[in-house]
Amino acid sequence: MNHSAPSLSCSVISLPGVGNKTCDLLKKLGCLTFFDLLTHLPTRFILKQFNPITLSSVGEGGHVIISVSVEQVSKREKNKWRKQITTVSCHTKHDEVLELVFFNYFPEHLFKNLKKNDNIVVSGKLEVTAAGLFRLTHPKIYRTISHINKVDVVYPLVAGLSSLQLNKFAMLCIEHLKNKKIVIKEWLESELLCKKGWLSFIDSIKGIHNPQNAKDLEWQGRLRKRIAFDELLANQLAIRISRKRHSDESGEVLKFSGELAEKVLKSTGMTLTAGQALALHELQADQKSSKRMVRLLQGDVGSGKTLVALLAALNAVEGGGQVALMVPTDVLANQHFDLISKLLSAFGINVCLLTGATIKSKRKTISSELISGDINILIGTHALFQKGVEFKGLGLIVIDEQHRFGVQQRLALMNKNKVCDVLAMSATPIPRTLSLIMYGDMDVSTLKDKPSGRIPIRTITTLDSKAELVVELIKQRIARNEKTFWICPLIEEKEGVDTDDPLVVTNCSAAVARFDFLKKKFGDKVGLVHGRLKDKEKERSMAEFAHGQVDVLVATTVVEIGIDVPGATLIIIEQAYRFGLSQLHQLRGRVGRANKASDCVLIFSENIGSIARARLRAMKDSNDGFYIAEQDLKLRGGGEILGHKQSGLPEFRTVDFEKHYHLFDEVAKYATQIIEMGAISDFSLLMEIFGYDVGVELIEA
Repeated sequence: MNHSAPSLSCSVISLPGVGNKTCDLLKKLGCLTFFDLLTHLPTRFILKQFNPITLSSVGEGGHVIISVSVEQVSKREKNKWRKQITTVSCHTKHDEVLELVFFNYFPEHLFKNLKKNDNIVVSGKLEVTAAGLFRLTHPKIYRTISHINKVDVVYPLVAGLSSLQLNKFAMLCIEHLKNKKIVIKEWLESELLCKKGWLSFIDSIKGIHNPQNAKDLEWQGRLRKRIAFDELLANQLAIRISRKRHSDESGEVLKFSGELAEKVLKSTGMTLTAGQALALHELQADQKSSKRMVRLLQGDVGSGKTLVALLAALNAVEGGGQVALMVPTDVLANQHFDLISKLLSAFGINVCLLTGATIKSKRKTISSELISGDINILIGTHALFQKGVEFKGLGLIVIDEQHRFGVQQRLALMNKNKVCDVLAMSATPIPRTLSLIMYGDMDVSTLKDKPSGRIPIRTITTLDSKAELVVELIKQRIARNEKTFWICPLIEEKEGVDTDDPLVVTNCSAAVARFDFLKKKFGDKVGLVHGRLKDKEKERSMAEFAHGQVDVLVATTVVEIGIDVPGATLIIIEQAYRFGLSQLHQLRGRVGRANKASDCVLIFSENIGSIARARLRAMKDSNDGFYIAEQDLKLRGGGEILGHKQSGLPEFRTVDFEKHYHLFDEVAKYATQIIEMGAISDFSLLMEIFGYDVGVELIEA
């Protein structure tokens, strides 16, 4: 595609100062291109007082830029840690004493010829010692006051990168924009910009990364709102193009009686709930229609979505079509394969599994059998829709845990086969106001009731200081031949945690350390699974847990979705305040899947904030996923870094759901106007740079 600004897609490695190592660190932040850097927005700003009247007026914790006169430089070694401490005694023009302190570091290049009474400029966070002395630890030091930024920009980081580096790289990208090496034509109408009081896209980006003073900081909200509007608009245009396209497309009319689905349902001994029966009726109508089905089946944890999807898949098979079931993880793909293949083997239905771990020879066999039509249902991960995987007659695509794939991937998938029906499933209910952002191109069926016999899960919160009592709960479950999940937020242990100590939950808690601790308590009854294990190790751990070899499974959130172990009646979630509400609800749904009373224990620390406490309280108050989803949105504080994937919300680079919620309806209306005016092509660059390339392809098709 030839657009006027291809340079925005340039790799960050082409920037001065970005080598292979730095490039790898930037990739961890999702910053692969110039545009990624420009839309990796700061989380906060530090406004430094410039030559304040007195240091006393600034006080503890204030940030300053101040001219000082040097009195003395002294170096000493602190014996306990063998650290060299350098102290520079200075005084301000108001004769206040200021100490500059450096541990194991001293900027010799700045002070090589430093003499008493020399003037320098220092910048940093002011400390006040117990004796009332003013101090700056590791301040920035300048010989002159020119070119000193009064505002420090703070970004989301990974170890090995600083905010200073990120700002430098962002400013290099902005230099390209200033010098018009990268040309971006403004896509929003001048009338809209004037009405909103917004700057151009380029000036908004510049203003966010390079504020100079307090007045610039006051503009931050407006600048960010402009960029968020752009990203939401790209999303909405892509969704509307997709919806218009597939609503105009004819689907393959499937001819089936439903007899096969009825036989399989009868063999399970299950009865459909009213909600499941209604949803299946809606799916069957779509499958028999001449229009292509593009539908979302959403429902709470344990509402029986998988059964409804399987019955729809059987209708497709009966009608002579093949089915592809795509899930986000290998663990879930293997579980679905084990369950479905056993269930359908008696009916002569060939079910196969394809993941990234499938060996080459097996892939070749699967490829051949897909083309010949011998495979009826193919279950797998993203591997299902890679090049070389071709179907003889794909009648239905089922996407499990749709929110994990995103709009772009759904568009790409639907574009691969333009006639087969598409059914997406999500166990993360989305508030009504967000449905346009996520599923505006889809019809929606909702399951609100649950199969009979399910007992509501009791949710308990407990302080980490009392967590030893939780171990007693596990003993009780083992005695009753019931199983326990223990969820940890991290994988690797850090220094400073002794697993021989009584159970204490700390910021260093990790699955491996907790596994070691519980193994000392329960021996071989404890298993471990996390994302860094090899696929075969994960499968083995899950199988041992499901089939009774182990009673306690220590895990990370790799078990968050779809894992079905009916014998599990207890789930313990360590540092529960670190998880999003919807994610906690998903994890809680791993228990209570049979007709036994089940408990969810949320462990937290005494010093957590008010939002974290409100989140835990919401979990205690309700088992309703729709209520939880609404609360999740309300409780996502702007300063919290929860991650969209954790919360079940769609993933955006620049949109803050709390601050930009009011834009959703406005963006939707504006996108509709653009479609009606036939002006979509004017926004193709906008969609492309925000990653909705498939939407652009649909325009040009």
